[in-house]
Amino acid sequence: MDKQIIIISEYFYPNERTDAFLLTEISKRLATTNKNVKIVCTSQLNGNTELSSLEDKVIRLKESRLNSNNLIMRILKFLNLTTKLSLKAFSLIKKHDRVLITTNPAFLLPIISLFRKFINFEYTILVYDVFPENLVSANIISKKNFFYKIIKKIFDWSYSQSDRLIVIGRDMQDVMSQKISTKTRIFLIQNWCNYENISYEAKNKNKILLKLGIETKKVFLFAGNLGRVQGITTLLEASNLVKNKDFILLFIGEGACKNEIISFIDSNKNGKVVYGGSYPLSEQNDFLNACDVSIISLNKSMYGLGVPSKSYTNMAAQKPLLYIGDEQSEIAQVINEFNIGWSVEPGDKNKLASKIDEICMKSDLYKEIGKRSRDVVVNYFSKDLILNKYSKLFEENI
Repeated sequence: MDKQIIIISEYFYPNERTDAFLLTEISKRLATTNKNVKIVCTSQLNGNTELSSLEDKVIRLKESRLNSNNLIMRILKFLNLTTKLSLKAFSLIKKHDRVLITTNPAFLLPIISLFRKFINFEYTILVYDVFPENLVSANIISKKNFFYKIIKKIFDWSYSQSDRLIVIGRDMQDVMSQKISTKTRIFLIQNWCNYENISYEAKNKNKILLKLGIETKKVFLFAGNLGRVQGITTLLEASNLVKNKDFILLFIGEGACKNEIISFIDSNKNGKVVYGGSYPLSEQNDFLNACDVSIISLNKSMYGLGVPSKSYTNMAAQKPLLYIGDEQSEIAQVINEFNIGWSVEPGDKNKLASKIDEICMKSDLYKEIGKRSRDVVVNYFSKDLILNKYSKLFEENI
């Protein structure tokens, strides 16, 4: 009889978040080799049909109806969610079960870690975000804050109670190794890209670029979460310093900095920055191809705290990458190892503008570098290659 595998996460199919998609695929793969799999989540089907490969395996808890537009309500909703997942975990987990949890919701970690003191089960944490350090990067709290210091001690202890951590980048491996005790093993398994669903499309055929009238320009695209840790301000400031007359900085997506981008466009009438709206995942191929160069950007403080999984989908669309972030971070290392783009340290608008001008002069290399980008995804970050690592990790003797 296979040991029961219990997977617990806030997000799951059909939620369109990247971590929901990744965990769904991981669950499907584990369910093919172990028939005794249960998934606990709070994502609702919302009219969709349950996946046939996971039928009768997914336990969907009711989502909270609390309005999250203000801080107090968000906190209450967060606590409600954590409580529901915890109580269900307590009722399901038995001795010697194999438990896999993600870092969403964050406060599930210390609760499950404490629960493990009473029941001996195999405990794995899949780290998508490093809490509470990510709160510092987002300027939500200061490292000097007394409350932060307490929370950090709790979470360092929580990570250390696991048998193993799965991290998605070498920089994250470095950060986590400093947080945990030596008895916890760390496994590096990067994210992947389902490249079969993504294909190259010429700019002069791209409906987004044609709609915006910029298909003949040198388009640098930032697509995805327009958040606080993405270095949006530096990107905007650098755009005004770029000398190439054909340069366009295109933003596609939603996030906390969307209004900052729109305000910048309204205040700067030079036409260098364009906001193209947002698109559902079903139109991914269209917005991934709406550029010459794809931009991946993270603040300096984000070193080791997360790996932008959109890097792999941009690569699958045969796009060179311009990475703005720590030179030792996972994506910077991939770019340098395989020569698929350029990297710039964050926070310096002058160096960034100079690099963009330099790249604009190399338009004859875009296709060559882009083709190499896709080849890297196929050979190193494909779905089957990465999921096989999860299968191996959850074999009986590991």
